[in-house]
Amino acid sequence: QPDMPIIERQEALGEARREAARLARLVADLLALARADAGVGLRRRPVDLDGVVLEAINGARQLVRGQHLVVDTFEPAQVIGDEDRLKQLILILLDNALKYTPAGRRVVLELKRTGHSAVVIVRDAGVGIPAEALPHVFERFYRGEKSRSRATGGSGLGLAIAKGIVEAHGGRVWVESKPG
Repeated sequence: QPDMPIIERQEALGEARREAARLARLVADLLALARADAGVGLRRRPVDLDGVVLEAINGARQLVRGQHLVVDTFEPAQVIGDEDRLKQLILILLDNALKYTPAGRRVVLELKRTGHSAVVIVRDAGVGIPAEALPHVFERFYRGEKSRSRATGGSGLGLAIAKGIVEAHGGRVWVESKPG
C-alpha cells in the first residue's frame, strides 16, 4: 500500500519472508518423505562422519537462542553413506533439541565409534517427553504437546525424516527421556 508507513511495510515484508521460508522448509520436508516412500536410493560412498558432524554443528549455531551447544566425546569415524542426508540428519536432531531446550541450558552432541559402527548422541536439557508420547515421536506429523509445538513452529516431520535417513543407512534411532 502506498500510504503504509515504511516501518509497517518492512515488518510486513519480514513476515512474508519468514512465512515463505517456513513454507519452503515444509515443501523440502514433504519432498524428502516422498523420495523415501518412492525408494529413491542414497548415494553411498565413504564419508568422514566427524567432518559431517562438525559442518552440522556450524550450521546449527544459527539456531541457538541462548542455549549452549557443546561437543563432548568426539571420535573420528568413517561410514558408508550419503553425506548430504547424514548432515540433514544431524541438523534435524540438533534443531529439535534446541527447540525444546531453554536458554542457558546445554545441548550436547557426541560422536562415538563402537566396533564397525558409529553412534551419534544428541542430549538436551528440555522439559522431557511423557512416557505415553515416546512411541510416537518418530511418526509423521506427531508433535507431542500441542501448545508447545505451536510455539516452536514445527510441522511434525523432522524426526520422521531423521528416522528414514537412519534406517536407509542400516542404522536405528531411538529416544530416551523423562519429564523434568
